[in-house]
Amino acid sequence: MSTILLGLILGILFGAALYLGGLAEPDKIIGTLRLKDFHAMRTIAVFVLVGMLGTYLLQLAGYAHLSVKPATMITVSIGGALLGVGFGITGYCPGTGLACAAAGRLDALVTTLGMFAGAFVYILIYPSVIVPLEQTYNYGKATLPEITGSWPAVWVLPIVLGGGLLLFATAPRKKS
Repeated sequence: MSTILLGLILGILFGAALYLGGLAEPDKIIGTLRLKDFHAMRTIAVFVLVGMLGTYLLQLAGYAHLSVKPATMITVSIGGALLGVGFGITGYCPGTGLACAAAGRLDALVTTLGMFAGAFVYILIYPSVIVPLEQTYNYGKATLPEITGSWPAVWVLPIVLGGGLLLFATAPRKKS
């Protein structure tokens, strides 16, 4: 199976999971950003923790090979800020925006078109604006285990265990 086809299938499954899990509702996202509804934040934390542990185990077994991107602090900070502003204005992140646009929501379609317009502008300004910015505060392709001279397990296991315990301890309880 080609990589593009596999990516398309996984993307469709991810979008369906977002939609079916209720994470594609803009009100849920805005509630999370207002620190009033933690359903989305908790679900994302589960995704991150499972992904971190799964990647670590697959890497140990020789099935995963990390492709670490350079830590370009200025461009990552600007991109994160732009994503956050768009997220707060629309209630959609790229994944939820595409999922809801595919489900027929007009506001999500407009948001998705805005994301594509932003990506196009990024392509246009990349050589003259982004490349020079990437040279400033660029820490290269480094991971925390490499920086600290430790094993990946020293980072992965405490984060996964601590995050799992925190999620369990703060889980909403059913009222009887």
